Amino acid sequence: MVTTSPKLASEPLLVSKREAAAMLGICVRSVDTYIAAKELPCRRLGKRVLIPYTALVTFARRDHLPAVANVAAEGT
Repeated sequence: MVTTSPKLASEPLLVSKREAAAMLGICVRSVDTYIAAKELPCRRLGKRVLIPYTALVTFARRDHLPAVANVAAEGT
């Protein structure tokens, strides 16, 4: 008999960019920016771009400095 964990059943393996944006409370364009900067990993299945749920949770827990702070830190 094979049973599945309730935790696995409630969490998706991959989410779309639109779903990721909604979960993070940001726009899809920001998700695209994070993917392009390699701050948010993704998987490509054909034309679809999907984000692993665990990577999304890790990304959300990480501290993010505003762009102004990053520029000021590089200038010193």
